[in-house]
Amino acid sequence: MKFHKLDRLIIDKILKKGVSNANGQYVPNGKMYFDKIGKREILLNTPIFDYFHLQSYGPENEWEWKLQDVHGGIGVYPRGGYWYISNDFKLLLENFKIAPSYHFYETRLLYQDKKLVYWIFQFPTNSLDNYNYKKSEYFLDGERVTGLKNADEYDTYDYDIWKKTKKKIVWKKLVLQDNYDFSIGIDGSKIVSENLKNAIEKMQLKGFIFSGLDYEVDF
Repeated sequence: MKFHKLDRLIIDKILKKGVSNANGQYVPNGKMYFDKIGKREILLNTPIFDYFHLQSYGPENEWEWKLQDVHGGIGVYPRGGYWYISNDFKLLLENFKIAPSYHFYETRLLYQDKKLVYWIFQFPTNSLDNYNYKKSEYFLDGERVTGLKNADEYDTYDYDIWKKTKKKIVWKKLVLQDNYDFSIGIDGSKIVSENLKNAIEKMQLKGFIFSGLDYEVDF
């Protein structure tokens, strides 16, 4: 199966304008929740985060110029691995296999005087655990690294190498533990399967950009 890198649109190159991000400054106790989510905690039984609004660094009368199915954050938001997504994208993702461990948090987005259902999509929190290190192919100074069995061993090896030599491990092939349709790559990239890419395009969801990966992905 073919895999792709998935990014969100940040700047509309045609209009040369930045896309607004979601600010949760009016969510009761929002900062408390968002700080925990930003530290990769998965929170259960949270209230509906009511409400976010769109904001940019431009004039306020332009903040709502473009609504997408995916936004980033600004102001008060969960810093770290997450996207602010529409209900349509959330429902689509639920039909595909997402690498563990992830979570959706229900919110309301005030947009043009109406409250829409949007979600905080917390990405897989321990992405290194989702890789098969024995079957993956990664190299140091052109020589393949072997013998590492799990995320802890890889993380320790990677840290020691960088601390001693400032050299980086180069990945040529990333093998996932399972046939995940959405996962996080070794470089932090969002990786999606061909099937999920096709579904996003068929639904004409707005704000997504697909591109190739610098390494092969398999499962």
